[in-house]
Amino acid sequence: MNAVYRYNPDDFRGILGVPEELNYFYELLETYRENKSDDTWFPLRRHWEDLFFLIKARGVEGNLHPVMAQEMQGYLEVLVND
Repeated sequence: MNAVYRYNPDDFRGILGVPEELNYFYELLETYRENKSDDTWFPLRRHWEDLFFLIKARGVEGNLHPVMAQEMQGYLEVLVND
C-alpha cells in the first residue's frame, strides 16, 4: 500500500476476513489509479461489492460496531467512485 487510508487493515486483526480483504481492496484501488482501464476497474468494483457485504456481515454479527461498518462502507464507496 502506497497511500494512507482512513481504515488501516492492521486495526481490524481478529475480525474474520476484514484485514485481508481491505488490504486487497486498497491494492486493487492503487492499481486502478495507476492504470485506469476496464481490466483494472472490474476487479476493483467486484471486490468492493464483496467487501461491502463482508463489512455489513461483521456489523450484523457484532464484530464491528454497526455505525463503524456503515462509515466504512460509505468511505470505501467514495474511494471506488472517485
